[in-house]
Amino acid sequence: FCDAFEKECHTYADENNVTLSSSFTGHDLFLAFSQTLPVPEMINAIGVLKNKGMKLCLLTNNYIDDTSERRIMAAGLMNLRLLFDHVMESCRLGLRKPDPKLFEEACSKMNVAPNETIFLDDIGPNVKAARDLGISTILVKDHNKALQELKQLSGIDVFQRAMPIACQPKNMCEGDVVTKDGVKIHFFEMGQGPPVILCHGFPEGWYSWRRQMPALAMSGYRAIALEMKGYGESSAPPEPSEYGMDKITRDVVAFMDVLGLPQATFIGHDWGGAAVWSLALHYPERTMAVGAFNTPFFPPILTSANPLENMKKKPGVWAYQIYFQDVGIAEAEIGPNLERFFKLMVRASLKEDYFPGYEGINFLSVLEKGGILVDTPEDPPHSILYDKDELDYSLDRIRKSGLRGMLNWYRNINESAEWNAKAAGRKILCPALMVTAEKDPVLTPSASRHMEDWVM
Repeated sequence: FCDAFEKECHTYADENNVTLSSSFTGHDLFLAFSQTLPVPEMINAIGVLKNKGMKLCLLTNNYIDDTSERRIMAAGLMNLRLLFDHVMESCRLGLRKPDPKLFEEACSKMNVAPNETIFLDDIGPNVKAARDLGISTILVKDHNKALQELKQLSGIDVFQRAMPIACQPKNMCEGDVVTKDGVKIHFFEMGQGPPVILCHGFPEGWYSWRRQMPALAMSGYRAIALEMKGYGESSAPPEPSEYGMDKITRDVVAFMDVLGLPQATFIGHDWGGAAVWSLALHYPERTMAVGAFNTPFFPPILTSANPLENMKKKPGVWAYQIYFQDVGIAEAEIGPNLERFFKLMVRASLKEDYFPGYEGINFLSVLEKGGILVDTPEDPPHSILYDKDELDYSLDRIRKSGLRGMLNWYRNINESAEWNAKAAGRKILCPALMVTAEKDPVLTPSASRHMEDWVM
């Protein structure tokens, strides 16, 4: 291909009175292409279109790269495969632009007619060949002008900020690890590079990281999302004592042992946040870096106080956690109303997620009401955070394990505090990140103000 491409470059140069350097080669030009960074606005537009459900196909004229720089092209194409539904390489098909057969093959692959298709390219002959087949075309010379044309043709505002693309469960690599203690941890992974272990919170699952995993993979990391103990296909023992933070962190380290990972970056949300801070504190030699959403690091202290009894004396924002203490009570209420509970718990605070009756939802008064779903809407609308397919999948994962294990995380408050006290006075010295949520009524931003003294 490179020889043919080089010949065409010389022909084009002669026709346009352009003088090429005597050292010019087709291979060097393609190597330069492979090292060129994509235009951010174009990548954003791809994200917008993908999130709107548009089928996306990339047609590339390339060659089988066996050079010493071949990793560059491999990495670039891998990232593009995460963005596009199909990547069609000329070197694999024996066809290259502007051959009409390549465009016909692409339409067939996506199951669309030419007149239902938009094609963008920065080379005139390629655009002409597609247009001759009835495809709507855009010749890209200025990306802003091209995006304006794309907006008009598609009817989609490709200038709006795109949500990060989400991974699809059916396309994920997943597996099980069984630790020496017999604990099974189910996980999903994507990418190659330094490992980032993602620990979810309640009542979500690994799929809460669906928009972070592709971004991590495209940034050169190995993203590993765990189904924490009690969730999905991971072990879900019924005994509350199996969910103390000492055992949760030990399970994660044992998971790393099986995979041969000496260190990882730990990222957590909600209960997962508590787990990753505990990992950084008690297993600093296994921690490359740590980060948490919502859940701040609470430095352990030596005390004879009973944390759970203190919470019961002044429930306040902890009322729902007290309600979760008695085995079977919350399970009986939430179990038959799982979808309702999930849609109430997992919502955005944005106006787009508001619905009439939203003001009446107050999980902090659960003890007075006698239940977490009392006086809440019977059929709340879908949240903007999850579309129907994403919601159905998340609920299916919860149904695999049941609620007992998920709620058991709340039933070890005293035991976890006692274990954590063994590290009293110790600081977290690895790189750390804390992201607070302004409208979280329980873990407010002010709860993290002490962290500078303990996280270095």
